[in-house]
Amino acid sequence: MRVNVFEINHGDCPYLPDRAWVTDTFQVPRIDGRLYENLLSHGWRRSGNTFYRNVCPGCTACLPIRIPTHRFVASKSQRRVIRRNTDVACTRRRTEFTDEAYDLYRAYCDARHGPHDIIGPKQFATFLVESPVRAEMMEYRVAGRLVGVGWIDLLADGISSVYFVFDPAESGRSLGTFSALTEISLARDLGLQWVYLGFFVDGSRKMEYKARFRPHQLLVSDRWIERTE
Repeated sequence: MRVNVFEINHGDCPYLPDRAWVTDTFQVPRIDGRLYENLLSHGWRRSGNTFYRNVCPGCTACLPIRIPTHRFVASKSQRRVIRRNTDVACTRRRTEFTDEAYDLYRAYCDARHGPHDIIGPKQFATFLVESPVRAEMMEYRVAGRLVGVGWIDLLADGISSVYFVFDPAESGRSLGTFSALTEISLARDLGLQWVYLGFFVDGSRKMEYKARFRPHQLLVSDRWIERTE
């Protein structure tokens, strides 16, 4: 499979001040699952039909992170998160556009980033609904009310967590942590080895929760390094 890879400067880094965000990027309408697994293992991520890898000049702070599912042990705080959300029902469904999920995305982005970052329905579909691989939505509901949605990719050896949004009014539930725990549990049930959680940035408050999943592995200089503490 031959693709044209472009280097794109996206402007300011969303995680670290005074730094630029630059990626190698390509687009495909469909991709072989094994090739996608290989790309993930080498630090590539997916958004819609776009694949990208960070190549920011003079910076390697964004490290891909993955969890070895069968060796993961939930911490005391993570077990508390599970108990806090015993009333949450999670269901899997095929990825599609729903007004309910889009409205939740809008509320989430408005609370976390401000209204200027909210994209319209068509861009939302391009970002999260279109997929060149097997993808699913995981809906989290309390008494039938949608409180969270996670978009995931299913591979032969793991799950890739693409994006997650939650109801800002439910921030006390730690739904981001709960969704990752749910994905790890799903991967175990399916006999899958890894859950890819995107990027970890040391010093970023947004990313702190990812390092609490232990053991985890970080991709450093194209080698996966395991951390247990």
